[in-house]
Amino acid sequence: MALVLAKFSALRTLEYFRVPRDLSLKVNDMVVLRTKRGTEMGQVKTAPGEPELGPRDSVGGEVLRRTTLEDSEKFRASKALDIRPLRRAFRELAAKYRLPVRFEAAEELLSGDKLVIYFSSEDRVDFRDLVKDLAEHAPDKRIELRQVGARDAARLTGDVGVCGVELCCISYIIDFVPVSMKMAKSQRISLDPNKISGQCGRLKCCLKYEDDLYNELKQNVPQEGQPVVCDGRDCHACNVDILRQKVTVDFGDGNREERDITEIQFEAGWSEKDIRRYRKERKAQIRAEKEARIAAREARADRRAQPRPETVDRRQAQEVVHPARRAEDENPEPGPEPADVPVAEDLPEPPDAPEEADGPELEGAEDAPDADDSEPDGDTPEQAGPGGDQRPKRRRRGRRRGRRKPGEGAPPPANPQ
Repeated sequence: MALVLAKFSALRTLEYFRVPRDLSLKVNDMVVLRTKRGTEMGQVKTAPGEPELGPRDSVGGEVLRRTTLEDSEKFRASKALDIRPLRRAFRELAAKYRLPVRFEAAEELLSGDKLVIYFSSEDRVDFRDLVKDLAEHAPDKRIELRQVGARDAARLTGDVGVCGVELCCISYIIDFVPVSMKMAKSQRISLDPNKISGQCGRLKCCLKYEDDLYNELKQNVPQEGQPVVCDGRDCHACNVDILRQKVTVDFGDGNREERDITEIQFEAGWSEKDIRRYRKERKAQIRAEKEARIAAREARADRRAQPRPETVDRRQAQEVVHPARRAEDENPEPGPEPADVPVAEDLPEPPDAPEEADGPELEGAEDAPDADDSEPDGDTPEQAGPGGDQRPKRRRRGRRRGRRKPGEGAPPPANPQ
């Protein structure tokens, strides 16, 4: 029996259905289907044939007939069903039983005897009591609760993406394909969750669109951190532009250049594990080179601190040739100690000079020699005191109250007569 692929239900489910021999169908025809849930309306997506079913494909039922005018009116009436009272009752009962569920959409089958309610929840919930109480609000219909994921919830509610177009899951995506963070990394897209997440809170489905192209272009470029050869020099790739087919290479001396993929040579087939191993070895090599430089610097400092061999030999030769001079340099003879100079404060103050007598000058005063010209230690009768004391006159040093000018002698003693 021929099979045809048809789309049905609010979730846009695709399944194969058996086609009667006497029924001719073509693509986009509206048909009435008998599914596992009941009688529904669907749309043909492929021409009748005998395709090879994959492991995920299954036959969901059979095609009953083409849609008639009566079937179209029933379908439009089911779409126009007011579900606001049902949604309000669902939320009240969910709060009553404290169930973490969210009402998404409701769908009535073409036969009109069954109502399917779609809800979303992060965990599995027991909603048997909820269904019993909810059946009181629709006594003439059987109610079926179906839990959906975040992507199916976005498809049911509908919205517009950041690109300004209707969500892809509503417009044309039928089966969701897995989207991983690796796709965003390979395309060099910002890993900010607010930028790479869709309305459903999951990664955007459009990340899968260009993933095949990036995987194809990545075969022609090295990975970041992989060793390459450029201009006959060993270096490694530090940045790779997949779309432009450009590679930024690091020569190891601080010089980085952007080169075309045709100017470098590299070994294909490197995995991320190989890259991590190479980076680990490179870090160990850089650390060893740094330690060797530090050790060489310390060795140079130690050599500078030690005396040079030629200097030691020269000093030893000097000791042999000039032993006496070497001994004098090492043990110098003590020199004469400096004489103690008396301090002016330690000397006694001289007595006040006698006042000159008023009257005629003594005869021979002009011819009297100065006290500085006379002998300092001699005993002369002129130097004797009034009592006939013949003590020698001491020479005074230090400051006096009246400083004499150089060359002036002491005043002559007063005449006792």
